[in-house]
Amino acid sequence: MSQSNNTTPYITLTFSLPEDFSPPSDGEGETYISVQTANTSIPLNVVQFREPILRSGRWNFSFAHNYSDVSVKYLVTINMTHNGVPLLIDLDYVVIVHRAPHRQTLHLSPIGRLYIQAQAPRAVEPEHAVTLAAHEHDDTQALVTQIHVSEKMAEAFYLEYDPATVVPGKRYTLTATENEYQNSIAVYPGSVVLKPFSMA
Repeated sequence: MSQSNNTTPYITLTFSLPEDFSPPSDGEGETYISVQTANTSIPLNVVQFREPILRSGRWNFSFAHNYSDVSVKYLVTINMTHNGVPLLIDLDYVVIVHRAPHRQTLHLSPIGRLYIQAQAPRAVEPEHAVTLAAHEHDDTQALVTQIHVSEKMAEAFYLEYDPATVVPGKRYTLTATENEYQNSIAVYPGSVVLKPFSMA
């Protein structure tokens, strides 16, 4: 990778939370964002940003893209804590930039609501549903939650679950099955820690 000598273009990320998500307004809050390169032999720290406030809705975050001759894969992490307690599921977001300026929306997952992306659905009749389940990593019968959604709806949505039913720090697996023919559907994330350990 070579650094560009011209005017530095920027990457703009739009962080998006569910419309009804409202963080606590009392106590101490913090939002932390980290960006690293993910396709270099040694990950390079691009930016680390910390602010003593909590966010809701949608907001933009920009950082410089210093490379002009190669595609760059960035690894983005974002955490929000209230009195040291995590408010978001700890996920890594991959942003691939071929050229800048570049804009991309990242959907964040508050604890209790996991943003799911499935493979692009084909056109199906409304009654043909997809079953999506979250279960213990080594036991598909130990369900945390299970829902049925139309295949058209399965492309991207929030999966709700009760945080009190999951173990902090334990990894759970997500599976999706098309009901008519029992075909598996790719889903992201495939596995996730639904409740981080508290730092408080």
